[in-house]
Amino acid sequence: MKSFFDAMEPWRKSEGSLHLYVLPDEEESERFVAAQEALAGIANLPLMPAPYLHCTVQRLAQFDEDISQSEFSRLGDALGKVCAELPPFALDLKAPRADETAVVCWGDRSQDWNRLVQGCLQTVTETWGGETPAPPSGPHVSLAYANGPVDRDLVGAQLANVEPPGTLHARTLHLVSVTVRPARGTFDFTELANWDLGS
Repeated sequence: MKSFFDAMEPWRKSEGSLHLYVLPDEEESERFVAAQEALAGIANLPLMPAPYLHCTVQRLAQFDEDISQSEFSRLGDALGKVCAELPPFALDLKAPRADETAVVCWGDRSQDWNRLVQGCLQTVTETWGGETPAPPSGPHVSLAYANGPVDRDLVGAQLANVEPPGTLHARTLHLVSVTVRPARGTFDFTELANWDLGS
């Protein structure tokens, strides 16, 4: 494995990147933390802190300092309408596996997931304009990001008996301001707003 942070598309600054997330509830988060235990102590593979585990729906091109309060309100109104028309749904996540840069629990793209992603992508682009980054290839929660060389075979062996974390419920869409910390090997975020699905 190689550093996720060397491989990722560079952000023009490390703080304030706007994202739309689905977040695990307390019980779901505990299951992800239990899955992380197999990775404890592996060099250059720091674990994501439990409060910042997340499932990315969409990264926005904008940063929080770029956007006025009135523009945030416009987006909030538009996303609220989108979320009201979509039902809450569940994602079944598979057992964690190591890819080239991270340890990830992937889920399948359901019709509900695709509707949420496309609704967010269309709404952000129509409201704020510009080119919005491509959405993730599918729903996933990353348990750890490599921030240096890691023996992928070792990680695979450690994960061999780890069970799938199970269901992640998408009940609420969260707008967050994200900070990337390559030296720590983590991301963290501050929540700015949220909208319940189906209400």
